[in-house]
Amino acid sequence: MHLRVATRGSRLSLEQVRIAMEYLKSRIPGLTYEVVVVKTLGDRVQDRPLHLLGRKGVFEKEVNLAVLEGRADVAVHSMKDLPSEMAEELDLLAVPPREAPNEALVPRRGLEPRDPEGLPPGSVVAAGSPRRRAMILNANPGVKPVIVRGNLDTRLRKLDSGAADYLLAAEAGLRRLGVDRPRVVLPLIPYTPPPGQGVIAVVGLRDWSGARALREASHKPTEAEAVAERVFLERLQAGCSTPVGGVSRLSGGALRFHVSAFSPDGSRGAWATLWGRDPAELGEEAASVARTLLSEVTGG
Repeated sequence: MHLRVATRGSRLSLEQVRIAMEYLKSRIPGLTYEVVVVKTLGDRVQDRPLHLLGRKGVFEKEVNLAVLEGRADVAVHSMKDLPSEMAEELDLLAVPPREAPNEALVPRRGLEPRDPEGLPPGSVVAAGSPRRRAMILNANPGVKPVIVRGNLDTRLRKLDSGAADYLLAAEAGLRRLGVDRPRVVLPLIPYTPPPGQGVIAVVGLRDWSGARALREASHKPTEAEAVAERVFLERLQAGCSTPVGGVSRLSGGALRFHVSAFSPDGSRGAWATLWGRDPAELGEEAASVARTLLSEVTGG
């Protein structure tokens, strides 16, 4: 089987293709692949926060279009970039083993790593999404969140050039890029990541001839976590502008699901952990809990 793989062109995106394809090659004898690079709106527009670009799936839609138009067989994404609804012809076909889903707090070179609560007053923290902004303010109201756009390499360069004192980033991306620098890996409660963080998604046409082979090769523990989080996202119907996080972890045959929610200014926060065995049912229950928590912290 030879795969044409659509992806964004960042170093992290290309590394995620390598990770996903090497895993599939270990499960599907004879598999080969080539990369089809797609430049997306999210890559082209760097002067505005993602949640202000006016559309969901700002990274994934144009990459998936290469599959829909027959220019690629599959697309590879960070699952956290996938909206709850894709084109009906497409399906999540496979996932490799998940990397750590945690958030990490990276200091500018020359500064010591610190927990969010221990940051000095006035510390500037690069926290682009409303969730990260609210999360860091809830932990430490004295910090100053700022938006620093760009892929992870770019944000790290901007951090070290003085754009911020600390950067909130996905630990998975830092590990995949081999970033060897001091940082604090934050616990999943209350620093709950967005659904899908740390998961690489391989997307293709539902009725494609190679779909079955990829589905059978998918890493089942990661797939269970992904299903729970995708259902959570679909039922919650909250976009990237809503300060809520949700992540599931499989342990001993059971799933635990962490949920957190914050007021937009970070002044209030609430979180909960649920347990279950059926991923879809747990995701649905977690969405219900998240709506309750959001209502509590926003007074709605």
